[in-house]
Amino acid sequence: MHAIEFETTSHQHTIRLPDSVPDGVLLRVLLLSEVPLAKPVGHNLKALLALIAEGITEVDIERSPDLESKLMDKNLLTPC
Repeated sequence: MHAIEFETTSHQHTIRLPDSVPDGVLLRVLLLSEVPLAKPVGHNLKALLALIAEGITEVDIERSPDLESKLMDKNLLTPC
């Protein structure tokens, strides 16, 4: 494996590679930043979903008996 080092600034989640990097080459990227970087969400999705559901009870997720009529009144649901 070969390595080059360069500095660049990201714009809209995109960085520009130097022209010396050929098109279609598999790259391994290491990002070093002077400011803390957020961890990608996808790596621990199960733990995030568990945190969201923590403390939710049956009452919290119970459907209102008149939900269907409320949705129909606002034209958000149409009868079959």
